Amino acid sequence: MSRRSRSHNRYSSPYGREKSRNIPSPLPYLLVALLAGVGLAYFHFFVFKSLTGSITNAYTGAAMPGVPVRLYSGASEVLTATVSPSLSVTATTGPTGAFIFQKLPAKPVLAVNMEGYASQRVDAEGKQSVDIKLVPNILSGTVSGDDGKPVEGATIWGGGVITHTAEDGTYELKDLPSDRKLVVKAPGYLSTSVQFGQVVTQDVELKPVFPRAIYLSADSIASPGKLSTLLDLVDRTELNAVVIDVKADNSGTVLYDSKLPIVKQFGASDPIISNLDAFLRRLQERDVYIIARLAVFWDQAATSAKPEWALKSKAAPGQPWLDAYGRRWANPHNPQVWEYNLDIAKEVATRGVNEVQFDIAYFPSNGALVDIDYGPDGAGKIRVDAIAGFLDAAQKELTPLGTYVSVDALGLTPFVQDDMGVGQQFDELLARADYVSPFVYPSDFADQFLDYEKPAEHPADVVAQSLMQAVRRAGGAPKIRPWLQDFSREVEYDAIKVRAEIDSAEQNGASGWMLWNFGNVYTEGALKAP
Repeated sequence: MSRRSRSHNRYSSPYGREKSRNIPSPLPYLLVALLAGVGLAYFHFFVFKSLTGSITNAYTGAAMPGVPVRLYSGASEVLTATVSPSLSVTATTGPTGAFIFQKLPAKPVLAVNMEGYASQRVDAEGKQSVDIKLVPNILSGTVSGDDGKPVEGATIWGGGVITHTAEDGTYELKDLPSDRKLVVKAPGYLSTSVQFGQVVTQDVELKPVFPRAIYLSADSIASPGKLSTLLDLVDRTELNAVVIDVKADNSGTVLYDSKLPIVKQFGASDPIISNLDAFLRRLQERDVYIIARLAVFWDQAATSAKPEWALKSKAAPGQPWLDAYGRRWANPHNPQVWEYNLDIAKEVATRGVNEVQFDIAYFPSNGALVDIDYGPDGAGKIRVDAIAGFLDAAQKELTPLGTYVSVDALGLTPFVQDDMGVGQQFDELLARADYVSPFVYPSDFADQFLDYEKPAEHPADVVAQSLMQAVRRAGGAPKIRPWLQDFSREVEYDAIKVRAEIDSAEQNGASGWMLWNFGNVYTEGALKAP
């Protein structure tokens, strides 16, 4: 074979002719591959787009396996919760907290709802990967006193959610507030607020308090000499608390420098206590527990400004009903009356009182009661529900401020099962107020009460029997703080009798006590040294 024939790649055709071999061009194959790749990419990213992601604990960064992740369609509607979304598909995170969706609907939204964590919804439109950090939203812990003993029945408030501690002092609060703040209060202790961080457990310690109080009228507070004398008495004795008037008994005038527009609008302002803030600071410097006494429904000022708020007369339609003293009463069924009084309560709470004590939180007890027209607000309702509803509203408004809610009660309420005709059923008061304060004035009880010809001559026994009844009905909870008598009526009340009341209250389960003397003249000999 010639050199030429060896150097050329030739083959013989069937026709006997020599033909050169042609190598195919790769271009068509590349074009096909490119089109296939584009098609796959189109279907992957635009038609059957996939989405990967992971779920971790926002506090610890740990992966969270076993978390269900739901995929919905309709981003804007689902994210704003304006519609109820239809479920498209669900995935569950694996051991590393990862999840994947192979196909996505239009406007995809991911939703994660895991017990113990805040729910999340994430707009996944245009995304190939989504990492979600779940924030724990259950806080648990224990409330105890400074002696380490658990506090049962403590109220825990956080972001509008309220719970109470169990017998062992433990609690669990769900749906935590964004401000990470707890307010904790329990009868027999000072309230406290706690800021907590990225934790799932928060223990709280409460400082015990046993208020031993005297009543201070606005007139006494406004008299520098008398006020100094009374505060000196607090300094020299076991006294550690005061009850101050912020709204007058029957006039309904507001006795401090209120900033509430409605008080001025009603012409109800009578700021005898001209600088409440300065006065409260003076008390706080002495570490004095401050109780603001607020008379509720016996109110001439509000019913004058708002006649429609008053109880009406059946005999004289449209005219206010008058009690035996010729005085008007605000209708306890009227929610606007509640709101007005609670606005005052919130104002003094924010200015620094520890507790708001609602007095005259009941219906009239004298006069032509059958003539009372309760109007549409009272239609089909009973007295007990009105008083209970008001106290529920008070708790809702004052608990977030860390302020205690207390209510004064007629002296016989612990002994009877009904509402005394005025809406104060003792068990209902106990269920709603932090403290219930019956008027345990031996001189107020009728002759032959407890088989005593004159109960006023037996202060220790009258107080003991009253407290035993009240504490029994409170289930032993430290919710009873009585008003005690430090005034004379028919029977002279000297240091021995006043001290007998105090000792009897303390020995029979009282959570503190308060002395009443209208003129604010107290028997120092009945008081122990601090």
